[in-house]
Formats: sequence, structure tokens, C-alpha cells
Amino acid sequence: MLGPLALALALASPPAPPPADPAYLGELVAKARALRLAEDPGWLKLGHWRPRPLGGWKSEADGAKFFRAPDGKTDPAAELEATLAGFLDATPRADELDDAQCRFPARFAFLGGRLGFDLARLPPRRCPRFEDFYGKIRPQGVTVVFSSYYLNNPASAFGHTLLRLDKAPEAIGGKHFELLDYGVDYAATVDTGNAVLYAAKGLLGFFKGEFKYYPYYYKVREYGDYESRDLWEYDLELTPGEVALLGAHVWELGGTWFDYWYLDENCSYHVLGALEAAAPRLDLLSHVGRAVVLPSDTVVALFRNPGLVRRVHYRPSIRTQFEARARQLSGAELREVEALSRDPAAPLDPATPPDAEAKVLDAAVDLLDLRHARELIRGLGPKAAQDRQALLERRAALGVASAPLALPVPEARRPERGHGSLRLGLGGGAVDGQGGTVLLDLRLALHDLGDPPEGYPPTAQIEFLPTRLRWTPRERRVDLDDVALVRIVSLSPVTRFDARPSWKASFGAATVRDRGCDRCLAFASELGGGLAAALPGGLDLAATGDLELRASPRLSGAGGTGWRPGIGPSALARLRLGSRAVLLADARWRWLPEAAPRTTWSWGGALRLHLARDLSLAFEGRRQPLATEAAALVLGYF
Repeated sequence: MLGPLALALALASPPAPPPADPAYLGELVAKARALRLAEDPGWLKLGHWRPRPLGGWKSEADGAKFFRAPDGKTDPAAELEATLAGFLDATPRADELDDAQCRFPARFAFLGGRLGFDLARLPPRRCPRFEDFYGKIRPQGVTVVFSSYYLNNPASAFGHTLLRLDKAPEAIGGKHFELLDYGVDYAATVDTGNAVLYAAKGLLGFFKGEFKYYPYYYKVREYGDYESRDLWEYDLELTPGEVALLGAHVWELGGTWFDYWYLDENCSYHVLGALEAAAPRLDLLSHVGRAVVLPSDTVVALFRNPGLVRRVHYRPSIRTQFEARARQLSGAELREVEALSRDPAAPLDPATPPDAEAKVLDAAVDLLDLRHARELIRGLGPKAAQDRQALLERRAALGVASAPLALPVPEARRPERGHGSLRLGLGGGAVDGQGGTVLLDLRLALHDLGDPPEGYPPTAQIEFLPTRLRWTPRERRVDLDDVALVRIVSLSPVTRFDARPSWKASFGAATVRDRGCDRCLAFASELGGGLAAALPGGLDLAATGDLELRASPRLSGAGGTGWRPGIGPSALARLRLGSRAVLLADARWRWLPEAAPRTTWSWGGALRLHLARDLSLAFEGRRQPLATEAAALVLGYF
């Protein structure tokens, strides 16, 4: 019989757990080595190990808790054996995530399948947090979602991709059941509101990138309503085992982080990496760029695996829906929509039949959602919410069912149909006084207003590192005509219901060709805003007021310095001749305060002929104070 002291010690210190089965661990390690399991693509993709340039491996995951072995980040074999040891470790853990079986369910499933785990020889585990997570998502299918380009947010300027874990085996288009599914997003955890610091940290990998999950309807509201971005949903053909493994791997990824690189290791890249980890048979990452990975590349990579995409769904944004409703209404009805958006009690024509009145009220609700999306989504505008409720009550009182809004799928806008984002151009031309020239054109990404239109928004231009070099054989001289870190043009045609300004911005360097400095390379930045119009026949017009800055030691700038600010108007015209040709023209005039000369200007035009999706011809001309030039180039897209 235990004495009082021994009994107290026994109660305070429960018996030690049974030790791990060292014999079984040895058996599993020996079998894994015999199978060379550490070199298996499935294991390497689960750990996100990639080959290093000089040999060996390195995982892209940067959170220390993603690895059980001290050198697990660079040694897949050591990590495999440490993971097996963790699975057999029976030591109780205060935190579920410190237990290998609970922390790495996808690894457990993969290794158990390959090694044939005898569960009777493993310590039993309950993992309540993982079980709760998996019970919520209940994945039966997987969909890749592409959110269209959004120039007002630098993080989404190229678009965005995410995963949706479907509770039905496949997405059910048009029934809204998928709104109850869970989205899985990889994004930077931003810790600054400073635009310059944001750009620098995003480009240099100083943000943490993390996987998070949330109800899918939340992202539909954010993207489709708040940001007016159309969504393209790609339902994937995966086996039940691959779907389950992806759900388990999402849990693993949620406990770690990656260095976020805006250009390559971004949302698009890691979404594909997660899919490859769940289905190692897929070859996805090899089909995206090395220097720049774009969300549209993600979609293209899906189609490079035959049979992977089972079905494509199009989810229009609130702006697209409203514009479709507005096209069905007369001028008088559109005036009523405008009045209702300001006053939900505004009278309607008493002679209007109920079904026509319903169309007007439906459009008014959409217009209110469009104009006040931010306040409605974030609960910041009580008046907007009250007006919306009043419109809905007025609509319900009609007792008339709305006809389904049938929107044609804009097949030409499907992102996988777009040209390659990398552009290379080679051509020649002539400059008065200099003779013939040879031109080399290079752009890393993405699209300008003259490029082949399929797969891209018709009124947006965003280019990363557009560069043009000019060689003049007579002078044996090479000029960097123009280079920009980024160049953006966002056209928003003014309509009855939409008076958003158009804007443009660029940041880089350009060769100056006026009396302030003939052919000197200067820092160049520009910001402008104004109005645009879309006219019948494919004609787009825009006028902006611009601020610009040029700087070079050789430049005759303000007050005799090398800094030359400028201010003045610009105009842009584009005539789209179907999908095979486009005419572009632009002009600008600048007042240069306290500089010599006091003004400068330029104007020019271009014709692009699209011979194929990835091949175009360009004919260009430009007039500047000290140069008149003409050129022709062949443009290839890759």
C-alpha cells in the first residue's frame, strides 16, 4: 500500500506514457529508404522543396514549425525520418499543433499510404482542431477561381487566383450553392500603408505570405461587389483522394508562412504548388514564367494538363449585372432608376405595368449596390443600407417574380485565351538627321491598349518593365529610348451612371529629344487624370491633365537645375478594327516652369495588325521638337 506522500506524488505525476515503438520506427525508416521515398515527387511537393541551382533541395516554406528536423528545410530525407519519429512519439502535447499527427495530416496520409502504417502500433491521437476545420470545409471538389484585373489595388493589378473547396463533387453553376463553400487564399500579410514601401517590400520579399480560408461568399462580395471584378471559376477533375489530401494540406499550410514575392512566388505560384502537393501527377509550375508569374498563367497551366478542367463558370460582377439590366431599359426608365437610387420613394409612371416596374426596381437595387458597395459590405453607411432595404420592400410589394438575368458568357475575355505576357519585338526605322535605326522592344508583362484584345479587359493597360533600345548604325550609338518599372492606363468611359475618372501613371526613364537636352537619358515619372468616352464603332477617346517630372544632370531644368517638372494636357484615341487591328494616336503638350525651353510637346500614332494571338506587326510614327521618326516592328508574345 502506498503511503500518503507516495500517493500524493503519484496523483501529481501521472504514469509516463508508453514509449514509442523503436522497432516499428526502425522498420518504417528502413522501408522508406528502400523505396527512396524522400525522392518521391509526392513527398517533395508536400514539403514544397525545389531543386537548388548548384544541387540539393530547399523548401519555399519559411515558417520554422513546418519542419520537424533541424535541417528539414534543405534535407527532405531528414525531414521524412523526423516526421515518422514524430508520428510514433506518444508524449502528450499541450498544443495540438506540436503533435506531428495533428500538425501534418497530409504527410500522415501520404506516408501511411506508401508505407502501409499499422495503426495498432502507432499512438492513438485525437486532433479536435483539425477535425473541426475539416468538418467545416468538407471538401468534395476543387475549383480554381480567377478574379479579373483591378488596377485600383496594386496587389490585384494583374488579377488574383484562389482555390475553392466545394462541398459538392463539382461546382453547381447558377444555383449559388457554392457560396457556402470555403475559399482558400494565399496573400501577403501587409504591414504598411505607404505605397513606396509597399512596392519595395512586395518586390523584395519582405512580406510574409500566408494561406487563409474563409466562406466563399465573403470573397464574392469583396471582388464581385466592392471591386466590381468578374470571376472565372474552373472546376477541376480530381480524385476523391486528391481532394481530401488538398484539404489536409491546406491545414498544414495554414500553420506556416512563405516569403511573399510580388512577381513570382505570389498567389498564383503557391496556388499551383498546393494543387501539385495534393495531386503529384499534375505538372503545373513548369508552365509558369520564371521571372514573373501572373494569375492568368495559373489558368493557362491548368489547361496544359489535359482533362484537368472539367467545367468553366462565369460569375459577373455587380457592375456587369447592372449594365446588362440597364441595356434592357428605355431612356425614361433609366431616369427613374437614377431617381430611385437617390430616393427609394421616388414616384414611377403610374401607367407602367408591374413587370416593367419590377425591372426598374431591380436595376435601382443593383445601382445602389454598385455605388455604395464599400459602405454596404463594411457596414459603414446606414443611409445606404436603409435605402436599399426600402427599395427591396417596395420591390417585394409588387408580387412579381423577376425573370432570370441571362448574361452571355464573354468568351473573348476568358483569361486563358490571352496572349503571352512577355513581349519581344524587333524592327527598324529612321530618324531624321540620324538615318536608319534598329529597334529592340522588350516587356516582362502584361498588356497595353494596342495588344491582341482576347483575354484582357478592353480599357486597361498595365505593363511591367516595358523597354525599348535603339541602335543607330551611322553613329554606332545605342540609346535607351524608354524604360518603365510600371506603366498603367485605366480608362473608365463616362456614362449616365458612372463618372469615374480615368487615370494613368508611369515611373522609369526616357530619352529627352527637345532643346532642354537632345538625346539625354532622364528619370521620368508621370501621373494624370481625366475623362474617357467609348463611342460607337469601337472608338475610345481620353483626355487627361498630367503632372510629370524629368531629371538628368544634362537637362536644362527649373532654375538651372537638372530637375524639370511639367504640367499640361494629353489626349489619346484608339480605334478598334475588330479583333485583328487597332489604330492608336496620342498627343501631349507640357508647360515647363522656370526651365529652358518653357514648353515641349510630342504626338504620334501606331497601327497594330494581329496576325495571330501571339504575333503582331506594329507600324509607328512620332514627332517631337528635335526628332521625327518612323518604325516597323514584329512583336512576339510568350
